[in-house]
Amino acid sequence: MSGQFSRRAGGFSLIELMVVLAVLAIALLLAGPAFTDLIRDNRLVSSAYGVRATLNLARSEALSRRDRVVVCASNAAGTGCTDTTNWSGGYIALMGDGVGATVDAANPGLSRLHWENKTNPAVTVNFTPKLVVFDTIGSALGSAGTFIFCDVRGASKARGLIITNAGMVAASVDSDANGVVEDGAGNDVSC
Repeated sequence: MSGQFSRRAGGFSLIELMVVLAVLAIALLLAGPAFTDLIRDNRLVSSAYGVRATLNLARSEALSRRDRVVVCASNAAGTGCTDTTNWSGGYIALMGDGVGATVDAANPGLSRLHWENKTNPAVTVNFTPKLVVFDTIGSALGSAGTFIFCDVRGASKARGLIITNAGMVAASVDSDANGVVEDGAGNDVSC
């Protein structure tokens, strides 16, 4: 047998493959909850960014058009406001000055500035007062309040957007370091 070489087939043995699969399974089990929280955090943040972008657009349009713009919870057809603090079903920015504002059927592009026909179903969006009205100088007198974005994790993971009477929008913060962001009055938000 001096002239023959014994060759071993390349690849992995069955035991090596089983060990690798076991290590991967353990890693996925440990990382799974972290990925779930990451996804939930991203849903909350993207919902807050969507509302913030709509508010900034509405304020900008009120200033440029020198006319009132209302942002409110939308009806299912996207033709007007609903009289509710729950914005989870969608929201709309349109020319007008109150909950009675509607989209001009003859020219919807002029009256409806933006319509978000639904938000992420895993996120609830609430705002008190029920709507925001920007006047011709961009202020939101009488519309100051806090948007609260919640998911199944409750207030400890909630996000918030504060709108001031001056029409400025700012993210809620946890100034007392208790793990819950505060509303515009400094009180912890609740879900």
